Amino acid sequence: MPPIPSATKRATVCALALAALAVVAPFSVRGVACGHDLTFHMNSWMEVAQQWRQGVVYPRWAALANYGSGEPRFLFYPPLSWILGGALGSFLPWAVVPAAFAACAVFLAGLAMHKMAREWFDEPDATLIAIAYALSPYMLLAIYVRSAFAELLAASFLPLLVLWIVRDRPARAMFIPLALTIAGVWLTNVPAAIIASYVAVLLLVAVTVVRRSSRVFWYGVAAIAMGLLLSSFYIVPVLYEKSWITVGQLLSAGVRPAENFLFTRIGEPEHDSFLRTLSWLAVGELAITGVAMFFARGWRRRNPTLWWSLAILAGVSLALTLPIASLAYRLMPDLRFLQFPWRWLMVTGIAYAVFLVAAVPKFRGKASLYAVLFVTLIAVCNLALQPPCDPEDTPSMLSSVFHAGYGYMGTDEYAPAGADNYEIKPDYPEFAIRGEDGRPAADARVTHLHAGPYRKQLTVDSSQPVALVLRLMNYPAWRVEVNGSRITPLADDPTGRMVIAVPAGSSEVDVRFIRTPDRWLGDGLSLAAFLSLFAFWYGERRSARALGL
Repeated sequence: MPPIPSATKRATVCALALAALAVVAPFSVRGVACGHDLTFHMNSWMEVAQQWRQGVVYPRWAALANYGSGEPRFLFYPPLSWILGGALGSFLPWAVVPAAFAACAVFLAGLAMHKMAREWFDEPDATLIAIAYALSPYMLLAIYVRSAFAELLAASFLPLLVLWIVRDRPARAMFIPLALTIAGVWLTNVPAAIIASYVAVLLLVAVTVVRRSSRVFWYGVAAIAMGLLLSSFYIVPVLYEKSWITVGQLLSAGVRPAENFLFTRIGEPEHDSFLRTLSWLAVGELAITGVAMFFARGWRRRNPTLWWSLAILAGVSLALTLPIASLAYRLMPDLRFLQFPWRWLMVTGIAYAVFLVAAVPKFRGKASLYAVLFVTLIAVCNLALQPPCDPEDTPSMLSSVFHAGYGYMGTDEYAPAGADNYEIKPDYPEFAIRGEDGRPAADARVTHLHAGPYRKQLTVDSSQPVALVLRLMNYPAWRVEVNGSRITPLADDPTGRMVIAVPAGSSEVDVRFIRTPDRWLGDGLSLAAFLSLFAFWYGERRSARALGL
């Protein structure tokens, strides 16, 4: 495609910005959507912003989770979404941050889809495809019902996978952008990253067959590997430290693939009601995609590789949302951690957007017609999908509760192994001292206390050996020293709080959150991958200059 004129670029950006604002416009009347994941994300964003103000550049430990006992949330949850949320909350009122985040995600998804569409389509179709993707029914459900902010942000990477792999360029040209895209999606949302990895391999196989060139496949595989290495600073600690948390909660009752295929019922009213709504929405989006694919069949002759790639993605996505795919979720590596098979609708959205616009020939009023359709879709989805908020679940109330200083409920899967975060109470003190009989030690006292997110220092005076129970989850990354000697703390039963044996007399207790070897390894791999990618880029530039390109 020829370069895009500046005026056209500005018009596209304005159109995408208007689409993003239109998505959140109903919030000005009905209030911000209080979706399933709103509380989790808002607590993460507010904690990140608070730790930044305390001088912590890259948070690892969520100190206020479990009502001040903490959890390793920022070690296990990918960073890009909580960084964006924390950044927005650093200069916007917290009551509007969810709406601002959703608008940013819609805008970025549109930009990514526009970049992909411009490879094969002229304006205004490329912009219409971008808006159709950003406003696909599943995206609107993710905003109005689920508040799945990380998933929304990850949607901006999926069209880029199609672009880098399917476009008709030399195989070497995909290496750098595909590696960066794979790294980006893994640093945004794990379920979306699992989907993206399978999509990338599927597309590589399809394009390799069409082009009859194994170079496409091997450059693509190398790019995927490089992307994983770039994100090793996140992935390696997750893989190494997952045995330190209650990771089995990721596949607990209600969030297993077998319980979340389309139209599945498990007898839990809230689950079944949501899944029924989502299933009919999926039927609508898939049906529109199928009909549009039929009417766009003439376009297949002009762009066969893209047409068949999108058709394959739509077909595979449909199959993986149905119970017939249950064996795949049991056998294919890590696919079960997708939890909800209907997340494949993110991929369906790419085919939906392209075929929806390509099926209609160009005519003078085409853009106006689609604008009306998009506004109607937003209004209908918002009225049909967005539930009323309970007062305690609104962003304003979540912000007020957080800044009251009591902390917040932790996340089941991030609780240290053997701990029960439901036993943690909001009124637990910073520390408690127990005698050998397990009762409070009356004559023991703490004469000095310094407590920060990543270090706690105490001076304990006692005439007898005591057990110091901290309001801190016992996690292996905490290093404990008593009078300069390193010790291994125990875990309080059943809360999982840290218990430190302190001898009689005056004792200095120092507890630090340290950088474990797996994090050093992950950081080193990421740095090495970045330098390797830079060397490849520099070599390509020198070769291009030598050839006068």
